[in-house]
Parts: sequence; C-alpha cells; structure tokens
Amino acid sequence: MNILYILQQSVYDKEGKWTTADSNINIMVGILRELSRKRKKWKFYVLIDRLKKFRDLKSYLDLIEAENVKFIPFPFIVNAFLNRYNFCVREFEKVAKSIGKIDIVWNNITELTRNIKTYFYFRQKYLPKFITCCYWLDLPYLNQSKVPKEVTYFWRQLDGFECSDLCVFTCKSTLNAFMKHLTLIFKDTFLLKDFRSKTTIWDFGYSENEILKYKPKKREIPNKRTILFLNRLSEINYTHHIEFIEAIKLLSRKRNDFQVIFTNPSMKVSFKQLKKIVPNLFIYKEDVLSREEYVKLLWWGDISVHLFEKELYGGCSFREAIEADNIPVALPIYEYARILGDSYPFYIKNISPEEIADVLDTILNCLNICNFRGTKSFSEIKIRNYESSFEKVSNKVILDIESLFES
Repeated sequence: MNILYILQQSVYDKEGKWTTADSNINIMVGILRELSRKRKKWKFYVLIDRLKKFRDLKSYLDLIEAENVKFIPFPFIVNAFLNRYNFCVREFEKVAKSIGKIDIVWNNITELTRNIKTYFYFRQKYLPKFITCCYWLDLPYLNQSKVPKEVTYFWRQLDGFECSDLCVFTCKSTLNAFMKHLTLIFKDTFLLKDFRSKTTIWDFGYSENEILKYKPKKREIPNKRTILFLNRLSEINYTHHIEFIEAIKLLSRKRNDFQVIFTNPSMKVSFKQLKKIVPNLFIYKEDVLSREEYVKLLWWGDISVHLFEKELYGGCSFREAIEADNIPVALPIYEYARILGDSYPFYIKNISPEEIADVLDTILNCLNICNFRGTKSFSEIKIRNYESSFEKVSNKVILDIESLFES
C-alpha cells in the first residue's frame, strides 16, 4: 500500500525558517514510527518542505529513519496561514509521478483536499482514498475562531472533509464542536448524516517510549522548583503567554524559590526580550530544542502551564508533560478536563494573571510536590493520558486504514 502523507507545517521563526519544534511534525514522526514498524509492507511518502527552509534540520533522517518511510521535498510557503491555500498543480504533479500509484492520500492540510482530489481525477484519471485530518479547526459561529471571521478557514475545511472518505478528528471535543457548528448552520440535513458516517478520532499526542528513552540520569539545571511554559509565544497571544508572564511577575513578589523556563519554539519573542520582562527566568538554551533536550527538560520540570482556550485538544506538550510527571495548571475544559478529571485540585477557572499566580503559589506551597505525584489521583491521570499515546492509538489507526483500503 502506498500512502502519501501531506504534512502541515506551522512553526517558523522571524527569519522565515521552519523549525522541527512543531507538534504537527512530532505527530507525523510519532505515528509513522509506530505504523512503519507494525505494517512493514505499507510505504509512506511524506510531503515536507525543503531542508534549506528549516532552521534546525540537516537531514530528513534526523526525524525518522525507516525503510518504508521516504521524504519528498516540496516548495511550501513558509507561512502557517497562506500555505493552507497555496496549491501548485505543476509541483504536485512531479510528486504524484515520482511515486506511481497512490492508494491513500493522508492529508493534514484540510483546506487543500478538494484541490488534490481534483488533480487526481482529471490528470491521473483515478481516485485514491482520501483521509483528511485537521489540527487547527476554525469554528467562528461557536466563537472559536482561529483567524478573523472575514477570512475564516471553516468553509474550506468543511469542503475538505466533505470530499474525503475518512474525516479524522484529534479528540472527542473537536468532533463534538465541529458537529455542533455544522448543526447551527445546516440543521439536521443530509450533510450532517454524511459526516457522521465517515468520521473517526485519532487522539494521539505523545510517545511514551520517547519520553522514557530520554529520561535524564542527572539534573543539568539549577535545583529549584521549575515552572515550564512549553507552547509558542505568538503574535496573536494564542497560548496566553502574556497573562502567564504577568502571573510570574505577581508570583515573584511573593516568593523567590522557583525558576521559569520557556521552550519558545517559534522564537517570535526573543530570549533577549524575555530576559527584560520575566523575573526568575532560567534560560536552558537560546535556540530551538532538540527532541532529546526537550524531553530532558520535561523531566526536570515540576509544574507545566497550559492555557489554551480555543485549542480544544489542549496540545501535545500537555500530554508529554504529564508523562514526565509534571503537575499541570490548566482550565477545566475540553480535553484538559477529560484527562485531569473533575476533582483535580490545580485548575484555574479564568485566564487571569492573578488566578494563575495563586494556583502556582498553592502548588509551590506544598512542602513535598512528590506527594501528589504518588497519589491514586495522579496515577489515574496518567492512565487517561496514556490513551493519547502513539503506542496505544496506532492500533486504531491501522484498523481504520485497513478498513478504508478494503472498502
């Protein structure tokens, strides 16, 4: 079986270079590592931008090395917004001809599925099966817009799903929100029934094997309680890093027995700027972290802060941090609530600097944080978290793909 995997890249720096510190890339690596091992006769062709367009990648084999995984360089636009709309038939045709017969197109740029399917129909004179995934669902009529309503992605995402054979959602929260959004617009029509018949959930976000593989034997950062902020610092404050920084300022006026570390994957806010505005800051590395460096940092952390509101999945770093025994601070919503449970003691109700600071202060006041990590409650959190591992979910992915291929 030949599977064309179209990668959606989203994290890039001010110089217009992609970085591998991108959950979309890590998802690709994690799931293909499992599938290539469990189904050796499947061949995966990954459409990814050229090496010269990366800040931190010298070889595609640094991502994953497997006999049945091949990377195909493709001239994407280095812009997370515009590359959802750019489709060059001439360039794509080179790809299609280089592979030969393609059985399944696994597309992660939802907005382009119709373009790709149209190309195969008119130029190749056949249609592969289409799997479409969406990692940035735009739902303006539920007040969950990712971009201004005037340029919403929703209609193209809807179209991409509609012409697919299998529509993949990251979690139950995103599927429910998408169907609720459809219902608001179309009521109970044929369109809703069609979607219900061809949707599935692939809730994968981290590799248990990877987190355990890079568990460090010794601590390489100062021996202070460590608060981690693992998400990007974006110009649109998508991860609410501004409120988090203000919370740290408030917390530092109360106490000085902690340090804060940012991974800062997109580097849109420089570490030089962070030094000026963040008290108790410790800089682990003033550049993009490798996966090994990142996982080691997770194990050195005590607390991780996750402030997504419109990212219903909650992010891969949320799951990775829990696997490395961090105590998360999060809102009691969507997948945060599913994994952490109803009685989790360290929720914030609102994204305000004062409330974030108070919850961090409460956790730090625990004389021995390890006590909570050793509780039954935390064990149950980790069990629910494992349901999002590549090791677990890859079995469902295999069943769904085999069923689609045979249909």
